[in-house]
Amino acid sequence: MRRNLNKNSISESRIIQECSGFTLIELMVATVILAIIVAIAFSFYGKYINKARITVAVSVLSDTRKNLYIYNMENGGYPASINFPGCTDDNGHTVFPPALCEQLKNELFSAPIYTPIDKSYTLTARAKDSTHTLLTLTESNITIEGQ
Repeated sequence: MRRNLNKNSISESRIIQECSGFTLIELMVATVILAIIVAIAFSFYGKYINKARITVAVSVLSDTRKNLYIYNMENGGYPASINFPGCTDDNGHTVFPPALCEQLKNELFSAPIYTPIDKSYTLTARAKDSTHTLLTLTESNITIEGQ
């Protein structure tokens, strides 16, 4: 049984044509635009993470400087050498508290290199950023390679 449609009613084929959805090209263009946005966002995110890792490393070295100053005041000089796995000097005296010792292990790329110089010192370390930025700690400042 066939029904006649009058002029005011909408035919089935007209409904299908008006609600056809997105074409494959439109979906591909939207996907490419989304991929570009994600790539840009990931790039900025990576830069912020690198900056944060360098900042954390500088903070740990700043705490290291304070503890070396305290060691100097208590012992009348800076240590001749530092055993970083145990954070002790060559006589077995504690140079850094255990919490700072853990931070040195966790927040730096590798163990710092401590060099005593007359009545001062130089300590070099690498940050955990993507380029392993070189940081140099002295009694008076912290320098960051490339800045």
